[in-house]
Amino acid sequence: MKKHIDVADYFSFFNVLFGFMAIVMRDPRYLFLAALMDGFDGYLARKGYSGRYGKYVDSLADFASFGVATAFFFPTFSLAYLLAGMYRLARFTAEHHENFVGFPITSASLLVISTRILAGDLIAGIVSVAIAFFMISDIEYRKLRNPVLLLIFAACLMGGLFRIEFVYAILLLSTLYLLSPPFSRKLGKYF
Repeated sequence: MKKHIDVADYFSFFNVLFGFMAIVMRDPRYLFLAALMDGFDGYLARKGYSGRYGKYVDSLADFASFGVATAFFFPTFSLAYLLAGMYRLARFTAEHHENFVGFPITSASLLVISTRILAGDLIAGIVSVAIAFFMISDIEYRKLRNPVLLLIFAACLMGGLFRIEFVYAILLLSTLYLLSPPFSRKLGKYF
């Protein structure tokens, strides 16, 4: 019988902690740490270190950090983003696909939050409405499994805590991922 809680689930709890810290400290950069924790959670879950309720804990953690905490930073436009994120995570938890169907909420959050840091609430809010449509779409996004690409992204997330140049890199990488589906067959080996 599977354990109720395993190692991957603790990273989900850290994900929520950093999402909570983002709100309490009013600093969206904590969401970069939440995204790192989500990455570790996913990696460990694929290796079999997730508890009995792991996929539900993961989705709830993602909604707390990449839904609610993210929406906190652009309140005027946040409802469409929040509802789309909730739907996206419900679909992800209920269905099993080889790749993501709809733009993943973690990537959506990183794109919107980096826009918010670089361009302010209004632009981030407008971007969030557009991203909401991508989250609920049937567009297929390849799951990133290339260790080099994942390490680069993790380094950018860590760097984004301290230097604005890394926030530009997060925005660029998130945007490239958003636009990747038409090219994913040709670029498949890089994912």
